[in-house]
Amino acid sequence: MSPANLIPVKDLMTTTVVTFHADTSVDEIASILTGSHFTGAPVLDDEGHVIGIVSEVDVFTKKGHTAREIMSPHVITVTEDTGVDAAARLLAVERIRRLPVMRAGRMVGLISRSDILEFFSVSHWICNACGHQVRGIEAPEICDRCQGTSFHLQHGNSPGH
Repeated sequence: MSPANLIPVKDLMTTTVVTFHADTSVDEIASILTGSHFTGAPVLDDEGHVIGIVSEVDVFTKKGHTAREIMSPHVITVTEDTGVDAAARLLAVERIRRLPVMRAGRMVGLISRSDILEFFSVSHWICNACGHQVRGIEAPEICDRCQGTSFHLQHGNSPGH
């Protein structure tokens, strides 16, 4: 397991999440997404379960009057203990912008591509032999400078590059 697996999405996720009820009108969705500058949000049923995702593209390309009628019902989720690296790969492979974060069947947060980008913008893989720094989801197999094969992930400000 890579060190990035040890950093769970619960440490990065947004916990105050804009959501829509299944019966929220498309006009209200458009207004909220525009005002908040979000590109989409989870849709919840009466019990608070995630039943879909509605995006700005859904608003202007699909016909319907409510979130239920225009949402994408296929929702990919992660648990709060999912590693940041696994979430990053899932976002990239599935070509999606956000993942609801679940605990015991309930949404407890949201992790987005911008959350992942923010994390990796201040994180580096450091070669344990020579200190060379590299960005990326995974540690390199080999250091470009010294051919070392052991790395650790440093998160936060680090010395020059």
